[in-house]
Amino acid sequence: MRTLTLDAEPGQASAGASEAEIRRPRTAKARNGAAVSLLLACCALAFPSVASATFSIAACDRNGDCGVAVATNNLAVGASVAYAQAKAGAVVTQFETNPNYGPKGLALLASGNSPDAVVKALLDGDDHFDGTTIEERQIAVVDAKGHAATFTGKEAMDSPWAGARHGEGYSVQGNGLAGEAVVVSMEHVFLAAKGPLAERLMASLEAGQAAGGQTIGKYSAALLVRTSEGAWQDIDLRVDGAAEPIPDLRRLMDQHYALQAIIRAEHQAKKGAKDEARASIAQALRRSGQWDRIWRRAARLAMTMGDARSALDYLGVFVSINPVWGRIELQDDLYAPLRGHAPFDEWAARGSAPSKTP
Repeated sequence: MRTLTLDAEPGQASAGASEAEIRRPRTAKARNGAAVSLLLACCALAFPSVASATFSIAACDRNGDCGVAVATNNLAVGASVAYAQAKAGAVVTQFETNPNYGPKGLALLASGNSPDAVVKALLDGDDHFDGTTIEERQIAVVDAKGHAATFTGKEAMDSPWAGARHGEGYSVQGNGLAGEAVVVSMEHVFLAAKGPLAERLMASLEAGQAAGGQTIGKYSAALLVRTSEGAWQDIDLRVDGAAEPIPDLRRLMDQHYALQAIIRAEHQAKKGAKDEARASIAQALRRSGQWDRIWRRAARLAMTMGDARSALDYLGVFVSINPVWGRIELQDDLYAPLRGHAPFDEWAARGSAPSKTP
């Protein structure tokens, strides 16, 4: 059995998303093999195999930005599951991943093919990648025009819970999940969230984990967004292996926006817009996650704007985070106006300050 769903109305569960459909009555053959299945399950506990449990969201916004947020209990999910191209669309290939789907799917979307046509083409050209079949695939395709299509094969459907929900501009899907609440929560939070696409995707992924996530645990997560502006505005962040991959991914996303904010502050300061620059510095520091580089740049920028008191505060944090780099930084002549201030002199005197690299 395979499930193919095309262009559902917003908020409508795709075929295969209802628990009644996924938990199909067992056939006589399945009942006869119950003892074997139990034995295999016990063996799986003793000798874990590759994890086949993933939840993700793919989406495009009205600006043409497209992206994916995904989490799984396997290594480096961002390396092979998520694909996106600005003004074209996004592709997800999970459960048993076929990485050929990503580039091929994006090329078909960029050529003007609809998501349902792309899904069909990918399945027709699967070629049993890595010895697997389309019954082991779960895929989602979203285009920049707001259309979406998904497919969940029989083997993926047989995981503890598998299904998808999609609407205008998004698709949420998963397998091996704690229940339908995972994808429902992801959908609701995504639709209610405000701000850039990356923020909405991240909030959706967090909602999925809060609703139970995967039945077998967690290990990696990724956030990919291709923007219309491109370059430094794009986001490609990955937590390849961690005890808490989604909180770690949130921290990385916050630091991405912290970097954008401090760069914006530097540009504002050069234009003489000091109040705007100070507001951008504050935003950068709030999202820095104790990233030493952001505090250093904030201190240097404050000095150039004549905010010695603020620079001293920022340096205090910077030195506490990275004492070695801090001692080097304090030797810069930029901070000459701070010499003679008790905190500054105390920081500079701690340990043997290494010579500043030319």
